[in-house]
Amino acid sequence: MENRSNQPAGRSRRRRVMRNRAILVIAVAALVCALGAAGAVAFLIDTTNPVENTFDPSKVTCEVKEPGWTDGASVKENVSVTNTSNIPAYIRVALVANYADADGNLSPVNPAYTLRWNETDWYRAADGYYYCKAAVAPGADTPVLIHSCSAEGVPAGYHFELQVIASAIQSAPFDAVSEAWGAANVSGLVK
Repeated sequence: MENRSNQPAGRSRRRRVMRNRAILVIAVAALVCALGAAGAVAFLIDTTNPVENTFDPSKVTCEVKEPGWTDGASVKENVSVTNTSNIPAYIRVALVANYADADGNLSPVNPAYTLRWNETDWYRAADGYYYCKAAVAPGADTPVLIHSCSAEGVPAGYHFELQVIASAIQSAPFDAVSEAWGAANVSGLVK
C-alpha cells in the first residue's frame, strides 16, 4: 500500500493513539465526576434531617358580646365585639332589626326602634355596616357599639329582634382590607 500523504505511516498512527488516549482520559474524568456527584447526593439525602413546616396560618374570627341580653327582651345595651383571632383585625357589624313571633316568623311591618350608638369609635359607611375605626388586638374587645337599642310599637304577638352580625378581617396589609370591604367603606379606618 502506498502512503499518499507526505507523512510517514508511524506519525499518523501516533496521532490516532494520542486522540484515543485523550478521549479515554476525558471519558474517565466524566465518569469520576458523575460518580462523585452521585455519592454526594446520596450522602446528603441519607444524612439531612427533614425540615418541619412551622408555618402557623392566621385565623380571623370574632364574637359578638351582648351582656345581659335575653331572648324576647326589648332593649339591647353595651354591645361590643371580641377579636377572637390570633392577629389584629378590623371589625364591622351589620344590624338587622325585625319583629318575630314565637315560632320565628317575621312580621311584614318594618321595625321601629331607637338606637344610641358610639359615633366616636365607630362610623356607619354607605354600605350600611358599622365599622370600628381602629384595629382590635387579638383577644381584645371593640369599644361598645350599641349603648342601647329599644323597640317601639311592637305588633301584638311579636317581639323585637336586633341581630348583631359581626365580621373581621386581618388589619394588614391595608390594601387587602380596602379590596375586600371596598375602599369607600374603609376610608374612616385608622391605619
